Amino acid sequence: MEGVKDKAQRYRGLYKDLTFNEVMDRVKIDQTRIFLDPASTDEELVRARSTVLALEAIEAVFQEVFNQEAVFDKKNR
Repeated sequence: MEGVKDKAQRYRGLYKDLTFNEVMDRVKIDQTRIFLDPASTDEELVRARSTVLALEAIEAVFQEVFNQEAVFDKKNR
């Protein structure tokens, strides 16, 4: 089983990766454009909302791992 520190290090590497962040930002910008476009259909808005929620879920996974590392560090001082 992978240790908390090793997992956090892997996740942090991805979290800080420029290409990963560029992709995440691009998706967020695209979804924002859909929300702001008065010509967007209901289906497009629903899809955009689902995409934004998925991005938030991905960010929550990162935060959960970083929080686990912080708890681990605090317990092992």
